[in-house]
Amino acid sequence: MTLSELMDDRLILPRVACTSRDELTSKLLEKIYSINSDLPLIHDDVLHAISMREQIGGTLLPSGLAVPHARLKNFEGFILAFGTPAEPLIHEGIEIRLMALMISSQSGVPWYLQVLAELTKLSRDGSFLSRLSAAETPAEFMSVFHERDPEIA
Repeated sequence: MTLSELMDDRLILPRVACTSRDELTSKLLEKIYSINSDLPLIHDDVLHAISMREQIGGTLLPSGLAVPHARLKNFEGFILAFGTPAEPLIHEGIEIRLMALMISSQSGVPWYLQVLAELTKLSRDGSFLSRLSAAETPAEFMSVFHERDPEIA
């Protein structure tokens, strides 16, 4: 399975108007709920779990990739959403260029850590990350992504 097979182009939000990392996270989460109205998760509980994970250790890489995530015991599955800020977002001295929000089951979806590892590897390629963050549409984002689509399982 490739990473793009876990992606849903409806969950790619390029050029999001936002003023903070938390606002970008919230907008991605809102989008997840707008297309998954039957999610058995309470929105505020998911946001709280993401916030608690952030307190354990930062999920913003020096490359500018932010990967807020939560593993939830009352959820089976895996959701991956991407967003890029319309204007530069600086958090703790690092410019957020791309955000990948992940929601996963606590019991361990097999590709959770693999996705995290592959996204980290991809973010080390500055020109690739720049092209992803410059994408104007979900289709353009996916087109760029397909060039480097790693196997994860």
